[in-house]
Amino acid sequence: MSKLWAFFLPVMVAGALLTLAQVRLEVPRVVIEPPVIETRDRFLGVAVIGDVAWAVGKDGKIIRSEDAGKTWAQQATGLHINFQSIAAWDDQNAVVVANRGKGLVTSDGGKTWQEVVLPVAQGGSGKVLRVRLDPRGRAWAVSEINIIMRSVDRGRTWQRLTEADDDVAWNDIAFAGDDTACVVGEFGRIACSVDDGATWEPRESAVEPSLMSVVFRDSLNGLAVGLSGTVLATDDSGVSWRQVTVGDLDRHLFDVIWTGQRWVAVGDKGVMLTGDAEASHWEIARVNPADFAWHIALAQQGDGFITVGLNVGRWADGQWQLFGPRFH
Repeated sequence: MSKLWAFFLPVMVAGALLTLAQVRLEVPRVVIEPPVIETRDRFLGVAVIGDVAWAVGKDGKIIRSEDAGKTWAQQATGLHINFQSIAAWDDQNAVVVANRGKGLVTSDGGKTWQEVVLPVAQGGSGKVLRVRLDPRGRAWAVSEINIIMRSVDRGRTWQRLTEADDDVAWNDIAFAGDDTACVVGEFGRIACSVDDGATWEPRESAVEPSLMSVVFRDSLNGLAVGLSGTVLATDDSGVSWRQVTVGDLDRHLFDVIWTGQRWVAVGDKGVMLTGDAEASHWEIARVNPADFAWHIALAQQGDGFITVGLNVGRWADGQWQLFGPRFH
């Protein structure tokens, strides 16, 4: 018996090994989806309509939230260039401006985006820096080489309003009523139009740092902010501007809004500047005391605001809520 077992055992082992060799091992496939907001992201523009928010930025990235920033979804566009700014009429219609004279429009909340062309200068990089909506619902955009443009069909076609090329990059535009608008740009330059963009007149600013953002709270009173903590105020629809001293502030300021109760500006190293309506009393703080990330754009959302830059978050009631990675 032992001899038979000794004879059959190798045969049985060989048969078992042959059977195992024919067995397919099914390894579960694990797909790891990257987070919507990543550490490498750089967002440059934001728009808020109620609980709906869009953020746009580097390498053609657009994200959208429908619950005040609690959750986000990425939207496909087909463009892989830096998106500079976004403006929205409602939760379905929005326009994005970008580098190389490119733009996008949507009428279905960003499910689909249509590429558009903006009239940028031939001699520049074609970077369109900001898009804003005026009181009539028209879209205006500014660029380098003295480009100011307007769209009356929600961003699908654009008309250049300035005729002469000039070595100035306009960074922002704001409106003091139906026919008055002011643009701000590099080296402290300001120009205003009182005839709905037909002509533009330079305004004296008496400052050298570049101005990055401007907004009016009514037809008379406006505020402009810029590099090196520069703050300018006007109370005559932009005809004259006075420099506002804000303590020892020297951080770059990139964007400013009027919330209906106060001015709020954000900028480099997490700085947050708040001031009263008369621009006479100011408080310097940081969006988040534990975070030195730069913030380049903000938009009011309820009682607070959503701000974007090196990260994305919401500030309200003295609290900072970060969306996405904790540290950069």
